[in-house]
Amino acid sequence: MGDDPRTKARTFLESSSIVSEIEDVLNDLVYENPEDLRGYLANYFLNQSKQPQITSLNLRRLTGSAGEPAIHIDLTIALRNRTQRYNGLTVNLSSGKLNAQTMKEYEAFLNSTSLATILNRIDLFDHNTVDNLLTNFRSEHANEMAKLALVEPENSTDEIAHEVVPSKHPPPTKRQAVSPAAVKPGGAPPPSKKGTTKDIQPVEVIPDEPEPSSFAGQLLITGISLTSRVITAEMQQSNLYRLIQLPSITNPTLPLPIIPILQSGPEFPGKQTLVKYFMLIPRPDKMDNEEWLNKLHNIIQHLRESLTTIKGATPQQGYSTDDGCLVFSMDKPEQGFDILQNAVNTICGAKEHWFDYAIQMAPYEAYDYTNGVYEIASGLTKAPDDLADLYAEWIITYPRCIMLIDPFRYADKTALSRLCHRVTKKCYVTSTDTRRYQNNDDNNTINCHLLSLDNAPTITELTQRVNTLRESNDYALGLFERKHQEVAQVYLADLAVGFGCHFLKLSGLLSLGGQTTSVILQRLSIIRDEIQMNDGDQSARPKQHSFIHIRSAIDIPELELAPPTSTNTKNKDKKKRP
Repeated sequence: MGDDPRTKARTFLESSSIVSEIEDVLNDLVYENPEDLRGYLANYFLNQSKQPQITSLNLRRLTGSAGEPAIHIDLTIALRNRTQRYNGLTVNLSSGKLNAQTMKEYEAFLNSTSLATILNRIDLFDHNTVDNLLTNFRSEHANEMAKLALVEPENSTDEIAHEVVPSKHPPPTKRQAVSPAAVKPGGAPPPSKKGTTKDIQPVEVIPDEPEPSSFAGQLLITGISLTSRVITAEMQQSNLYRLIQLPSITNPTLPLPIIPILQSGPEFPGKQTLVKYFMLIPRPDKMDNEEWLNKLHNIIQHLRESLTTIKGATPQQGYSTDDGCLVFSMDKPEQGFDILQNAVNTICGAKEHWFDYAIQMAPYEAYDYTNGVYEIASGLTKAPDDLADLYAEWIITYPRCIMLIDPFRYADKTALSRLCHRVTKKCYVTSTDTRRYQNNDDNNTINCHLLSLDNAPTITELTQRVNTLRESNDYALGLFERKHQEVAQVYLADLAVGFGCHFLKLSGLLSLGGQTTSVILQRLSIIRDEIQMNDGDQSARPKQHSFIHIRSAIDIPELELAPPTSTNTKNKDKKKRP
């Protein structure tokens, strides 16, 4: 009797609430009388089904454009008694080929049994649980890698580029001009002693090195965390930027792209050694359509033609670098400003204000660790405080320069304080060194924070970091990814919009880097159209920049800056430590 199918069916139905639920939805169906009866029933039961669960994390090895190892991530999801594999994203894990020691770390990371099963049977929509598991795994693996590093002998000479850092007292050598094709990424030659004076006395140099890199493969943690959001947005038929949008972002707007145009510095021809990139930023009131982008392409084409025909042009001029920029042999930094300004005026008109300028320095490559000075050009050096004054003079001479990136090493905080005091009424001072915002004692040194995916944050951690910065001050925020360590790629646009970032630092529009930049800019255009369609006038962005002046505790006379007509300075001076 117990095996009677009818008895089994009755017992099953009585043990569940499915019969009463069907009765309820049928009653609602009669009352609502919808046009699509089956669609009404489908929507009801879809909302009652279990949340999607991750059944497996799938990692596939690839090779990036520069020969770097890359991993494609996707997830297999179980939903409504079916499993389906959802496509995620590809993560570039390192800038170039790995040495033997780093390869061991990389293989140990990828072959970890716990990584392969860490998300099994986890609710895909429970992002906090997903990220907590990834964070714990990252900490445990970091401890394992530290033990491995102690055991392995440090005898490898084939170091990857981003691990090369200047020695504390590098011997001065003459810098040679090289072509972009021959340039290797990483630390540059030490400053030359050409033209330096013999009576320079050794000074006490504050020890400092570039920001340490994470262990091999660590960015995969960010990639897995982001993949869970990307697939969630797909399954919910939403946009990623809407999914991660902070509650404080009531009116989403597009970030301003920071596009490098000219590349210079110690690795390229010319005497100029300080400035690495000369960049353009479209004006806030020019982002409503694609006209600014057309003008930007015309500016680049004009520069390419003029640089190859200019008197005394080197064979490298007009070539594009791996970063998607043009190369010009400069003897002093001011030449970069003049060339860029002339090209912008030619295409846009001298009276039209379509673009502002930004420059990014290479402070560690330009620093003379023997004498404690920065080499501006061959034979021309500046102490940190004097360099701060030089930056301030540039802001006066070129009032459209609204951003200085990486003006000093992390250790030169007094000089940075001096600079901020003098220029932050009319300029953003920012850094790609994440230590600037990760250390609480240094939060007030700059008025714009560029956030990156360094140290492999999960999206939850990145969200917390953004919230902390937004709650602690009103400083501008930006987002960027390091070269050949791309995780978000096209989704960088969604992250920037969802986090309410003011800026998005990208690669140049030429060469391989330009392909990713073009895709990100296209994504921004799609987001802009979607916001305008759904949010209307609520998404209107400010028509001018707002700067926060950071006052120094040091007694520094302020420079008289000519007030520009299209910027706004908040009356919210911040005192900060010297």
